[in-house]
Amino acid sequence: MSADDFPDGVIVDPGVGDPMMGMSTGMEGAFGLVLILVVAGVIFSIVVGARKYRILRDAGTDPFTVDAAVAAKVLKSDMLAPPAASAPARSVEERLGELDDLFARGVISADEHREARAALLRG
Repeated sequence: MSADDFPDGVIVDPGVGDPMMGMSTGMEGAFGLVLILVVAGVIFSIVVGARKYRILRDAGTDPFTVDAAVAAKVLKSDMLAPPAASAPARSVEERLGELDDLFARGVISADEHREARAALLRG
């Protein structure tokens, strides 16, 4: 073999072959694998979306506005409502009067009355 046997002037050793041949086959395989994974992902997403749509529709909820419906329910829930105004704190005189009334009715003893009165006056 000589350079005259090849019109381009490129001599290729028949034992080695095209060094880029293996590279292009590997790239095509990787591209094919990525393409298969993307198509499988799209199909999976469509199947999951269709199942969710059917479940929501069967439950009587509009599948396209379910996020807004859930947000509205959360905002209207009692958990997010401001706390109810508690009863105003009673004055010291009212609480002392209640202690005196409990003592007068015999609900608490003289010692309990004295201790509760001292605790109330201490604050």
